[in-house]
Amino acid sequence: MVNISKVDSRGSYRIVLSPNCSISWRELVLFYLFTCLVAIAVGLFFTLQGMWMVLPFSGLEMLALGIGLYLTSRKVYRKEVITLDPDRTRIEKGVQRVAQSWEFKTPWVRIIDEPRDGRNSRRRLAIGVHGAVVEVGSFLANSEKDALAFQLKDCIIRV
Repeated sequence: MVNISKVDSRGSYRIVLSPNCSISWRELVLFYLFTCLVAIAVGLFFTLQGMWMVLPFSGLEMLALGIGLYLTSRKVYRKEVITLDPDRTRIEKGVQRVAQSWEFKTPWVRIIDEPRDGRNSRRRLAIGVHGAVVEVGSFLANSEKDALAFQLKDCIIRV
């Protein structure tokens, strides 16, 4: 998902990139809790029938599911923020806080747009200066990268 906003009257822009998220954190936790309740009920039923080994393995399955859901959802909440102003261009990446940051002089910035080779290959979009290159929007679909490349070029021209 690409959100562009004008920051101030000087002509600064902020572009926020994030992956599409089909379920909120609250809904995910509710789904996990409901699944745990069903697994515990099934495990208890079989334990009362004398098959006591079902309950510990049911618990292990829920632990594995919880870890998988957490790791997957963490990737969904990452963000990339590109701030363009007349003097500098800043790129920040992270989950909940800035983990990596790059800063370039805006007059020297260029957009590197490498088209896909085949029909199903991923397109590469990057921002660079002299040899320092930072890929942006690696999680975006190719159609979103098309729009982002156009919007980035337009924002740089306006700045």
